[in-house]
Amino acid sequence: MTAFTIKVNMGSVISKAVRDIDKFDAEKQKKIRKVIADGTKDVRDKAMELAPKGPTGRLRKGVKSTLVNGEREGIVTSTAPHSALVEYGSNLRVTLPRRKKVLKFTWKGKTVWARGAVGTGRMPKKPFLKPAADKVWPKIVKSMEDALK
Repeated sequence: MTAFTIKVNMGSVISKAVRDIDKFDAEKQKKIRKVIADGTKDVRDKAMELAPKGPTGRLRKGVKSTLVNGEREGIVTSTAPHSALVEYGSNLRVTLPRRKKVLKFTWKGKTVWARGAVGTGRMPKKPFLKPAADKVWPKIVKSMEDALK
């Protein structure tokens, strides 16, 4: 299983706080780590909310968050195999028969038989990770500024 991650530039306030975290007293370090942890959870929750709901729910269930680098960095990933296709869309998709020589499928309510490859169109993009980060970002920056005061 591969994970799908979008990296987001943290901005100057947060980058400086994370880079210089050891220079702060224990109380401020705790506040900075809490902002990172809460922000990561908020992005995860927003991504789960924005992810298109499919029949299996694997896309939403696959959105996970972790803290790394001594809780200096939060990572939100989507482990569903089709996450990148949903986020970015796809070019023309082709379906081939698996075990037989012909492919049976339903098209416009009718059963159709096709020999060989069948183009099934493009998949439009429906981003959910990047918009989640963009929507939560102002709150994270405000919380970090408050923690540094």
